[in-house]
Amino acid sequence: MANLFRGTYEHQLDDKNRLRIPAKFKKGLTGEAGEKTYSFARGLNKCIYVFPDDVLDELIEELSDERLGESNPASLLFFSNIFPAEEDAQGRVVLPSKLKAIAGIKKDIVTVGRGKRLEIWSDENYNAYTEGLDYDKEFKSLGI
Repeated sequence: MANLFRGTYEHQLDDKNRLRIPAKFKKGLTGEAGEKTYSFARGLNKCIYVFPDDVLDELIEELSDERLGESNPASLLFFSNIFPAEEDAQGRVVLPSKLKAIAGIKKDIVTVGRGKRLEIWSDENYNAYTEGLDYDKEFKSLGI
C-alpha cells in the first residue's frame, strides 16, 4: 500500500515561487529508485493536489476509456492541469504559475496530507474552507 499522507504544515513560498515539501511528506513522494517522482494537479476548492506519480498512474488506470475519451471535456481539463514537479539540488520545487494563480497563493501556504495525495492551499483559502466546519459532525460522518 502507498504511504498515506497525514498532518498539516504551514510554510511559505520563496521569492522565486519555490517551496519545500515538508520533510514528513518527502518519503511518500520518493520512487523505488530513491528519486522524487510526483506531480502537481489542479484540485477542487481552489487547492493544488500533489500526487506521487505511482498514485497518479493508478488513478488514470482506474478511469475508464469512456471517461477519459477525447469527447469528454473533463478529460481535457484533467490532463492539461497536471505538471511534473522538478526539484532542485536543495529540494525546492517551483510551483507552476497557472496552479498558483488558480489556488490564489501569494506567499503563505498550508500543505495538508489527504491519504494518497497532498493538498497545497493558500492560507486564506484553507482557513475560509475549514472555518465553518463542525469537527465533531465531520469526524462522525467518517464512521469512526
